[in-house]
Amino acid sequence: MMRNSKKTTLPTKRQAANIEHGSGKDSFFSLSPALKALKAVLAYKVFDKHTPLSVTFGTTNRCNFSCQTCAIQSSVKQEIPHDRFMSIIDEVAEAGAIRVSFTGGGEPMMRDDIGELILRAKKNGLIVGMVSNGFFIDKKLDQIRNLDLLLVSYDKSKQHKQKDIPVLDKILENAVLAKNSGIPVCLQSVLIKDTCLHIEDFFSISRQHGLALSLQSLEKWDQSAVPAEIIPSRNEMISAIEKILMEKKSNHNILNSERYFKLLAKYWPQPFHDVNCMAGVFYASVDIDGDLYSCTPLIKQVSAGNLIDQPFGSSFQKLSIPHCPGCLWSCHHELNNIFSMNISALWNLLQFSKNKLVYR
Repeated sequence: MMRNSKKTTLPTKRQAANIEHGSGKDSFFSLSPALKALKAVLAYKVFDKHTPLSVTFGTTNRCNFSCQTCAIQSSVKQEIPHDRFMSIIDEVAEAGAIRVSFTGGGEPMMRDDIGELILRAKKNGLIVGMVSNGFFIDKKLDQIRNLDLLLVSYDKSKQHKQKDIPVLDKILENAVLAKNSGIPVCLQSVLIKDTCLHIEDFFSISRQHGLALSLQSLEKWDQSAVPAEIIPSRNEMISAIEKILMEKKSNHNILNSERYFKLLAKYWPQPFHDVNCMAGVFYASVDIDGDLYSCTPLIKQVSAGNLIDQPFGSSFQKLSIPHCPGCLWSCHHELNNIFSMNISALWNLLQFSKNKLVYR
């Protein structure tokens, strides 16, 4: 991976606090990002202007895990070089973004420069999230402490490449460590058969440790690629969703909206549309190699421009929005509903943002 010869110094805890709270930067769900999003929505409705409010970055396909629900390592991709990655973050902020997320299917913390990427985003005033398997949190804590939200993958599909290394206890221990260090943490669990059959255990863990909980369906293509024995039956999925909806009445730690779960119960395992999809209008995905797509499910399914040698702003405006059969991804459905100003989705967002155990 190409690196800048001039190393960026990561902040101390006190400096990190100043970046987040004392330098006029926005923290999660503060007024400034909300107003910026509202302005972008109005500009779209009146002038058909597209603004990349939320951008997801694939960071690497390197990973220390070999999870049953993931096939990311079946393809090898060249990562975005360090210097260009830093400048793309600048361009994303300049184009009007309010948040970015570092993910990629691989483990973001396996990039040596992940702390510098997070810090660059924070210095641009962006809300910064990450999706991680959580295994390296204890070793990378100082590099990730500027995150506004850390989603930690947690379910029995997670397994280390060295099969004899237990991971779930370490993942949970590290998630609690991050939370106790001031990083907002959300456990992200895939609704595989085991999760559905033991959903109450996930509720208990969320309550016991004060951790948020996000529940994600297997996507349609996942269902054809993963072992059949981990895919829940429709009855098992419906039963789990009924328990989730009951739990949400008293547990505001659950991130997903009631609307999403009701639609999932209606359509699963088929993909579905809810409101108009806002992919390529208000959000986009940058693949590990720099290819830019309207959303993650379209990666390698349609042609894409590459940001290694093309600017982000003009590339985003050129994004095509092809006909899509729908998807099962909760993150996309939630964004679509929020940006469509759906009342129930906005209410869910407000309720979740009140959770002081989760957010700064």
